[in-house]
Amino acid sequence: MSDIKYFLQGRAKGNSPLIIPLEKKETIIGRSKNCSLILQAPSVSRKHSRIRVVGEDVFLKDLGSRNGSYINGVRIIDEALLRSSDIIRVGEMEFTFQVELPEEEYEDDSEKTQIDIKKQQESNFVKQFNLSSREEEVFYLLIKGLKIKEISKKLFISQGTAKNHVLSIYGKTDCHSRIELAQKYQDFQ
Repeated sequence: MSDIKYFLQGRAKGNSPLIIPLEKKETIIGRSKNCSLILQAPSVSRKHSRIRVVGEDVFLKDLGSRNGSYINGVRIIDEALLRSSDIIRVGEMEFTFQVELPEEEYEDDSEKTQIDIKKQQESNFVKQFNLSSREEEVFYLLIKGLKIKEISKKLFISQGTAKNHVLSIYGKTDCHSRIELAQKYQDFQ
């Protein structure tokens, strides 16, 4: 596996936060003691689903469970690609799939625009220009200096889709380049 870290975030009994690292190339989810991730819930089958890491792609597959496996409320029929922040439902259990990128992915580079990001400023900027949740993800990577090819890899989307999101962001913010967007973001308060 690469230096990218994958994990599931959810709630344990009693509503306490639960974070499950996906450290193996394959994680079998179910009630069976032989599963990598054991979920003791009646709605979960013995071997319910599988999460598989292939390079930088992560897939969820239902293993013929009775109650199905879902991504963002949609039942998966075959193996499906996971993206950061996807909601996975296994039986009645829900988890958010999260991706943690290594710090060196954002190291300074002469071609990259660097900005000191403040969380509140980001949120206000996103709301002001009515960016969708996917555009928000693209926006954060864009202002950190990542190129379209890098953005597409990080978000598990095609380069064409990443470019469309970038163009949409430019349109909504009335910007024509990454530099202009970065300047507008920096000036925004």
